[in-house]
Amino acid sequence: MESSIPKGFDVFFLEMRHSFSKILPSFPVMFIIYASCTIGTMFMLLPHEQVDGSPVPTLVFKDRPTAYHAFLISIMLSFTGAFNALLIQHRPRIERFCKAYAMASMVSALAILLYATALWGFRIEI
Repeated sequence: MESSIPKGFDVFFLEMRHSFSKILPSFPVMFIIYASCTIGTMFMLLPHEQVDGSPVPTLVFKDRPTAYHAFLISIMLSFTGAFNALLIQHRPRIERFCKAYAMASMVSALAILLYATALWGFRIEI
């Protein structure tokens, strides 16, 4: 029985899967758990102000409550993905998926933080 997937696509998929599986173990899941807990706790301890009925840190995310909420959601998703990857070690496909979305969520949280920090830096007058 012949496969309907072209031969070149099949080889590309296997090479991509092999390289992806080599990248994932190099980024430890425990680091994502520790970093997400630490960053989340740190931002909850910063001084806050009420914007539209929700607390927003005045230091970096002032005047950007949407960015702060997206940052918190990304931090929670990265923690959830990393924790699930630790709990589901007997199913490698699900574990890889959880690691991938934990890493993607952590990268997006850091990108949001860098964006807010850059805009905050331009607002400061010397």
